[in-house]
Amino acid sequence: MIDFISRHFNCRSAMKIIVSIMLLLLYVAPLHGEDVAAVKSVDIRPYQDAVNGFKSSVNAEVNEYVLDYDDEKAARVVMYLNDDKMHLVFTLGSDALNLVKNSVKDIPVIFTFVLNPHEIIGHPAGKLPANMTGISMNIPPDVQFAALLEAAPHTKRIGVVYDPSKTSNLIEEGRIAARALGITLIAVSINAKSETINAISEMKGNVDALWMIPDTTAITRESAEYMLLFSLQNSIPLIGISEKYVKNGALMAFSFDSEDVGRQAGEIAQKILDGKKVMKVTPYRPRKLKLTLNSRIAKKLGLKLPENLIASAHKVY
Repeated sequence: MIDFISRHFNCRSAMKIIVSIMLLLLYVAPLHGEDVAAVKSVDIRPYQDAVNGFKSSVNAEVNEYVLDYDDEKAARVVMYLNDDKMHLVFTLGSDALNLVKNSVKDIPVIFTFVLNPHEIIGHPAGKLPANMTGISMNIPPDVQFAALLEAAPHTKRIGVVYDPSKTSNLIEEGRIAARALGITLIAVSINAKSETINAISEMKGNVDALWMIPDTTAITRESAEYMLLFSLQNSIPLIGISEKYVKNGALMAFSFDSEDVGRQAGEIAQKILDGKKVMKVTPYRPRKLKLTLNSRIAKKLGLKLPENLIASAHKVY
């Protein structure tokens, strides 16, 4: 009798232990509903930070791929995306978006680290393929102009050079933002890279500041260098498009937090994986912006940067 009770007790105890372990495993092990691909144009730190942020906010198994300017790698990635039946593709950089725009038609795509996605995709501004959405890296003009007015309150006219076939929407946003702030945007249109320097030169005496925008016709190495030179020669501030330009002589520029861009993309991805149609998810802009200032340039331009602007900056040169 004692042996029977002992064996019965041990059996029940063992079953309890097994059930407890199974419940514990179910509780601690993340349930990945779908496979998702993260395609990086190159293997650089900002992209990896973004992938880490993405993984932290999406409930899926994230498979990472790197192109690295390698055609064979690119062909293999396309094969993996289609053969492995990925439920969503997260692209980082222009090359990654350029690769998937024609190679995946029925898989949702979320793009990041692209300044002008419409230019790459080949669709009119404001329209995207039904399977694509993402985070545009264009910094809102009103944010840039407001910061400029803090640093240079005398500014009344901001000059910009642009290609209407690429950045007309951004220029219109800039005009609206300028009017709201009581200033004027003087936008000079060009059709070829060779026209940029002349267009900048003709602004002499007609503008109080220059605005550099992510327009691949207007911004080349030569034209960017000329903008920096023009800014100093004419004692007018230049708003750059990245920290690199501030380091080289622009007064200021806004950039974004790479990891948070990834988290933001992951939140969008989760909505889509949960059933929201991609076409109903309008492209976003980065939530966290980082301001970079060049105090040395400010001094050369005769500007005194306000303490509150300096305090809000991510980096000051």
